[in-house]
Amino acid sequence: MNDPAAVDSLLEQLPDLATTEEIAELMRVKTGTILKWSQKFGLKSIAVGPRVRRFRKEDLRAFLLHSDELNDPVNDPASGEVDDD
Repeated sequence: MNDPAAVDSLLEQLPDLATTEEIAELMRVKTGTILKWSQKFGLKSIAVGPRVRRFRKEDLRAFLLHSDELNDPVNDPASGEVDDD
């Protein structure tokens, strides 16, 4: 489990409903990485249109607290595959 105080500090300035781009900028990753987290690893989002998603700050917090426990076979050195996102 990640440090709750560190996660809270990271999310302090994020709005209660954040865009994919806002989260990607905050986490210093590509927007595709955020979508991957949502599709493959359970980061919850709210669909507000056919191609528009918003992420609740509390859902992102819950995801980040346990993200170090996730297993991504694409980034597993034993699999031989590495995703450059």
